[in-house]
Amino acid sequence: MKKKKNDLQVSLFPFLSILACVLGILTLMIMGVVVSQVSDDAVNQKIEEAFESDDGFKQKMEEEKAAIEKLKMEIEEIRSNPAKKLDPKKKEKLKAEIATLEKKKKSILAQNKKQSEMASNLEKEKAKMSAEVAKLTKDLAEAEEEWEKMKDPGKLVKMVVKQSGSGAGGDLEPTFVECRSEGIRVYKGKDLDFEVKTAAIPKDTKLQNLVKALAKEAPYRTWYSAQGTPMDARYVKREGPIIYLKNKKGEELKVPSLQLSKASQQIAAKYEIARKAKRPDPEARFIIFLIRSKGFSSWTRAVQVCAKFNCRYGQLPLDGEGEIDLSLFAGS
Repeated sequence: MKKKKNDLQVSLFPFLSILACVLGILTLMIMGVVVSQVSDDAVNQKIEEAFESDDGFKQKMEEEKAAIEKLKMEIEEIRSNPAKKLDPKKKEKLKAEIATLEKKKKSILAQNKKQSEMASNLEKEKAKMSAEVAKLTKDLAEAEEEWEKMKDPGKLVKMVVKQSGSGAGGDLEPTFVECRSEGIRVYKGKDLDFEVKTAAIPKDTKLQNLVKALAKEAPYRTWYSAQGTPMDARYVKREGPIIYLKNKKGEELKVPSLQLSKASQQIAAKYEIARKAKRPDPEARFIIFLIRSKGFSSWTRAVQVCAKFNCRYGQLPLDGEGEIDLSLFAGS
């Protein structure tokens, strides 16, 4: 069998690899010899030679050294003699610099004060304008309300509050509470006693104390003698011509019917009629809510206070915005 031509060729790869390794080892040996021969003294010597050859650099180094030495001497002098007087010229120069700084300081403080005053004045003007805007808004709301009233003059007519039927109110002693959009008005007799804003109704102490007192005194009423003398008591019973009453001290009073006013005699008769019909006694002291067209929100809150303290109440819608007349009820 004839051999191929490629089989007779010799590969030179191992030889080249050995040659490259030998050259690398020789290079490392040469570098090691060179480095071992370089000493620190030689390096320092080369640096000094470079400094000597550069005259500008050497001069700068000398100047810096001189300045440092001078500064050291001045510090040592100040430390050794701190009470030594300054040079008059230097002292005057320092005074002038201090005066200039003081002047600048005063100028800055004055400027800051002026800016502070301007800011304060702006805040005052802002508060004043806010108050004026609030007043104008309130005036506008009141003007709109008045305009609505003027469009319907019938709503401005005085409204007389009275009982249904006879039209007299002498046998009742209610506390009237007017319910409006902004809150409630509580009357004492025919006069305004106090007011409460809608949001404050549930927690108003004065209103709560009034409701609790009315709930406690519901059975009491004012009785009048034939001569007109008032007597605060609750009805107990009637035996023939004698009417039994009990005052707030717990004392029982026996009063002949003829010694009472006609109105009080009629009230005693209502008690007897109610008891014979097995109805609750007609209480005199409770709350009557007078509800304006926009007073529903304040009414609902006030009713909750009455319910909380078991106080009896009634309600009367008002058709209009006119003045309220409570003169028909006792105590007015």
